Amino acid sequence: MGQPLITLALSVYNVEPYLRQSLETIVNQTYQNLEILCIDDCSKDKTYDILLEYQQKDSRVKVVKQTKNQGLSMSRNLAIEIAQGEYIIMLDGDDLFALDMVEKAYKTVVETDADLVMWDYCAFYKDEDLPRLLRKSSDLIGFDTTNKIALLKRPAFIWVKLIRMQVLRDLSVHFPEGYTKQDIPVWWHLVTTLNKIAVLPERLSYYRQNPFNTSSRKDKSVYSLAYVMDITGENLRRNGLYDTYKDFYLYKRLSLLQGMYDYIKPELQLEAMRMIRERFDDDAIAYIKSSVCALSKRTILFYKGYLMDNMFAKLQYNGILLARSIYRKFKGV
Repeated sequence: MGQPLITLALSVYNVEPYLRQSLETIVNQTYQNLEILCIDDCSKDKTYDILLEYQQKDSRVKVVKQTKNQGLSMSRNLAIEIAQGEYIIMLDGDDLFALDMVEKAYKTVVETDADLVMWDYCAFYKDEDLPRLLRKSSDLIGFDTTNKIALLKRPAFIWVKLIRMQVLRDLSVHFPEGYTKQDIPVWWHLVTTLNKIAVLPERLSYYRQNPFNTSSRKDKSVYSLAYVMDITGENLRRNGLYDTYKDFYLYKRLSLLQGMYDYIKPELQLEAMRMIRERFDDDAIAYIKSSVCALSKRTILFYKGYLMDNMFAKLQYNGILLARSIYRKFKGV
């Protein structure tokens, strides 16, 4: 065909209601030289049966079933290990994709000689909302890919990225196992070590929102925010890049830790606070006191009030929370 093999690695778990629709947007891609690698994480519904059905109809579809449920990270890591393509896109089985997504991503690779191409997405609840959402211009128009901090500010979602397989293997890219938000350390690893990143300013992935998404849960899985940022910091130090990205790393880490405490169920906040105290080190204190601190006022008040024993800051922070609670009750949120 004259075009390189590209692996679409689809990780699935109990996505029976959405899987057929998702697969239709994959098998009907305008770019045809694909390996469609479907990894089922031991689903309990008919997800696996649907995958086998598509495997029988399309020789490009290869189905792998995990022997036990091991989580999304294990599926991603397995895909990196066994994928045959020169490039890979890692997808989730409840999302939808523009039919020319792969074609446009590969065209961008050819034009830029990039190791990684990133495109835009839109989040949706109902299929009928997509036409309206897709009329909105991409946030990536005019994006400067040489600005690594700007890249790090983008969502870490791995499913909006076409990546050269050899790069992932040479860098020993590994999704941390047992956590949600496992894209974060991987995205930081790639951004801080790669120099050939290109942007495709179009919304080509459609992110389905449903109550079962890991991003919507408020249980102990939210603790993952602390652990994945630990791993991100360890990677920066291992690669000699901690000082280069120190200020933004501290901003991101402190923001996510405060967000973890604010978002998690009230009965889990005590443990969340313990985890935050363990990570509130001298670097964090110095950053909060520095002129480069970019944290929101509320986040600064949280740390000054609850971790630096400033009673006035604690009163201000609690006042903000009370006002927010009253507003939400009034609005019925």
